[in-house]
Amino acid sequence: MESVQTELNLFGLVFPDKETKLTELEKKVFNLIPVGKENAVTSSYIATTLKISKRLVTEQIRRLRLKSRDIGSTTSEGYYRFKNPQEYAEYRSKAEKEQSRRNEVIKAMRLTPMAKKITAEMNQTAKQKTRKKE
Repeated sequence: MESVQTELNLFGLVFPDKETKLTELEKKVFNLIPVGKENAVTSSYIATTLKISKRLVTEQIRRLRLKSRDIGSTTSEGYYRFKNPQEYAEYRSKAEKEQSRRNEVIKAMRLTPMAKKITAEMNQTAKQKTRKKE
């Protein structure tokens, strides 16, 4: 497997400072992603080009991001590599807002009638197990 060095030298600080290895499929996916939001490609395009499922494309994008590859995405246009710091900052801000909204929903779901029912059932089961041990 070929090793790819990815780094950013910012005022003498270099990061990430480790080599990250990509699988052959990750390399193929990454090479199909263009630079610039205006050139974004869809997961369908990548999937069709590589003859893989869209689900596998999504997983490869996730893995590439976890390996510190700069990949942005839009809801409708698809995936792209950041062409400048502004594009990166816009994507990150959007992603953080989306995550915050998801966290709000998850927190609210803990208080729904179904969540309360499940909690009560789990508590009841735990009590029964405790009584059997005594």
